[in-house]
Amino acid sequence: MLDARKRQVLFAIVQDYIQTAEPIGSRTIAKRHSLGVSPATIRNEMADLEELGFLAQPHTSAGRIPSDRGYRFYVDAMEVLPVLTAVEAEIVKRQLGSILRGQQMMLDALARLVSSLTNYTSIVIGPQPHQARLKLMQVIPLDENRAVLMLVLDTGMVANEVLTLPQGLAMYDLLAFCNYVNLNLAGTSLRKLKAMHFEAYAGQFHAGAQAVEQAMDSLIAGLSRSEGDRVVLGGATNIMNQPEFRDIAKLRAIMRVLDEHELVLRLVTSAPSTSASVSIGAENAIEALRDCSLITATYRLSGGQTGHISVLGPTRMEYARVIALLNYVTKLVSET
Repeated sequence: MLDARKRQVLFAIVQDYIQTAEPIGSRTIAKRHSLGVSPATIRNEMADLEELGFLAQPHTSAGRIPSDRGYRFYVDAMEVLPVLTAVEAEIVKRQLGSILRGQQMMLDALARLVSSLTNYTSIVIGPQPHQARLKLMQVIPLDENRAVLMLVLDTGMVANEVLTLPQGLAMYDLLAFCNYVNLNLAGTSLRKLKAMHFEAYAGQFHAGAQAVEQAMDSLIAGLSRSEGDRVVLGGATNIMNQPEFRDIAKLRAIMRVLDEHELVLRLVTSAPSTSASVSIGAENAIEALRDCSLITATYRLSGGQTGHISVLGPTRMEYARVIALLNYVTKLVSET
């Protein structure tokens, strides 16, 4: 579609505009890039690229900026996926290694880490709760009449409930019930656990069976969070630092979208489950995000559970660096 010279000019404009956020002129390209041609030749190539829809001219006397089509061509032309430098990879690995503990802690920390490394807004989506499976139940006695019931899922999610022992329910009964659950129900999906009636399993101590049933229902309900609660944002206000969003109305529209977690969830999870998926400008289904690009990568946990990490920024985004970062982070999360 584009000959070698037009590609060189387009890529030079994309790369310079990503760094400066200022329209790029032919003389600037001639000075910064060794293309071996005059500014007049570059100017002609820019005019052709504009006519083909790869560039836009915001003002008559200004230079050119990439269009959505120009960014798309630039991203698709990456024949080899970019990778982080050894130094960057080591920094990410060291920081990530310290946060992969409980899932909610992991999601929050991942969002902060990615936003701090990119200076854009990060979106981390946790696995669907019903995909998770029971790993462990624990009883932690507090005193003679109270104990903490704790459920741990294979995703690292944890819920706990303080149970006051009713008349007729001894602590050893509760411990026996815990042992039964660990022996017989470990590996059971959260979806199946929600449908169970635990009074039947606690039948040997009828007086306390209802209390145990209520406590288990409460624990499982705590783990079965709403879909919107799977969404964690990092650096949501970073979008304000981009010169493209000095327009208050435009900025408010983006922030309203970010506040709608159900909407963000649908937006991110609709991306193909491949290495980093890139949605540029008008490719975004949401009108308020038509001046943004969204890059999404998928991580996989045990049992086939999946989640997503996305970066939202202006179309003038450091695509290569963000793609490299997301691919590396999701690889580490999946392996860990």
